[in-house]
Amino acid sequence: MKKITAIGSFLVGALLVLLLVMPSLQRLNELEHAGAATGNKPAAEQATGGASGQASGNDLVPASYQPVGAERIVASGKAKQLDPKNPLLKHGDVLKVGILQFMEHPSLDDIRYGLLDELAKRGYINGVNMQIEYQQGQGDQNLLKTIADNFMADGKDLLIGIATPAAQALMNSAQGDVPVVFAGVSDPVGAGLVADLKKPGKLVSGATYANNNADTLKLIKEIQPDAKRLGVLYNTSEQNAVQQVQSIRQLAPSEGFTLKEATITSTNDLKQVAEQLATEVDAIYLPQDNTIASSLDTLVPTTTAHKVGLYPTVDAMVQSGCLATVGLNQYLWGADSGDVAADVIEGADLATYPVKVSTISNKFINSTQAAALGMTIPPAVSKDAIDMNPAKK
Repeated sequence: MKKITAIGSFLVGALLVLLLVMPSLQRLNELEHAGAATGNKPAAEQATGGASGQASGNDLVPASYQPVGAERIVASGKAKQLDPKNPLLKHGDVLKVGILQFMEHPSLDDIRYGLLDELAKRGYINGVNMQIEYQQGQGDQNLLKTIADNFMADGKDLLIGIATPAAQALMNSAQGDVPVVFAGVSDPVGAGLVADLKKPGKLVSGATYANNNADTLKLIKEIQPDAKRLGVLYNTSEQNAVQQVQSIRQLAPSEGFTLKEATITSTNDLKQVAEQLATEVDAIYLPQDNTIASSLDTLVPTTTAHKVGLYPTVDAMVQSGCLATVGLNQYLWGADSGDVAADVIEGADLATYPVKVSTISNKFINSTQAAALGMTIPPAVSKDAIDMNPAKK
């Protein structure tokens, strides 16, 4: 009888403890779901200024960050006084800015860091004269739309989209009421962001770039002089990629390449399509494609097993296992968009503001990957290239 009474007391005590902690557990669950719904960290973590959500001070760009192939832009250290008559200002003397990035990826992060550093150099500093909210959309179109709509509902004064889908989502939500600056967009006309590079025609502008496809094709020939069959792998729904593939089609014959195109619609297709393509070509060209860039951990081992090198358009992808490229400096490309954003704050009309065309590029190689492929980077190439992953000697 005493044993039964003891068990009953224990159960009553456990029930009381459960009732006491239940509200805290329920609140924690709500916070986690709020973070998942916006594609960011839990709300409790956002408040401290993490990688997503609102951040303050200098934590928007890591203090230890150092761009590849460029000197880090040094901030002026002095914030500009915003003109109270500035038509962008709707919230006193602080500008509310929303930055939407398509997904988390090193090359897009480089663009964002360059943009933010350039803004700081121009005197526009988060937590002082700007309140910046950064969000990323996990590559999900529905989430991008939700975040863009939330930015508008929150009364943002300026919107910045990193990568084509993010910029399109912001433009569609803004409906011409708030200026949109784009970054990381290679074909703004084809994407419907602007009517013309010289005269955008709406409150949208930013920085694009002159592609280096011709130089990259020459680089492939320098590294693999016997290569004749060139594969092209891309997602048909990414406008950046489609535009660059059109360029490659025109350029490839002059370098003696026969093209073999392979397309995917999602990351689920990638391994099977890449496996087949790698058996049919000598090298593979990768256009600027966010779907491909986010799946290199699948793509690189697949093509390496067939001793086929990958040649992207982005430096960060070389660091992640591709072989080589002549690529635009992503950080400086972002800085050009930062310049556009600063000019807008200072009164520029985006409808007549010519799209900047970035041209600063570098030659990037990965000698460790070359060794894995059984290749040697010729000295004529390596002497003036940046080795993103030097081979151990």
